[in-house]
Amino acid sequence: MSAPIALNSENYPALDASIQTIIKGGKRALISIYTNAEGTTMASDTHGVIDKREILTISYTASYKDADGNDTNPFVVVKFKHNGDQFVDYFTSIDYVEDHWYKLDEQNIPFKTF
Repeated sequence: MSAPIALNSENYPALDASIQTIIKGGKRALISIYTNAEGTTMASDTHGVIDKREILTISYTASYKDADGNDTNPFVVVKFKHNGDQFVDYFTSIDYVEDHWYKLDEQNIPFKTF
């Protein structure tokens, strides 16, 4: 089993490429997010632990100066479904503020016949 990967702006290109590979393979990309590098403590939100949630989009925002002239930290946003529900939720990991790690998984898309 592979070790979790840091969820940050530096690793964003590899995360994006891995998700694209899964999707191009005709599968759904799933993400689990952890609060420690060992992958033993899962991150959670208002819907519970973030364990194998379907990824809808990811994005990265570089550091920039806000309206008051303060530097901001870069961050990664993962938007996903929760338990197959229709609503979209998101998780933000801000570099140098709160560390998170992730693991990707994949799920077959069920075929339907009409």
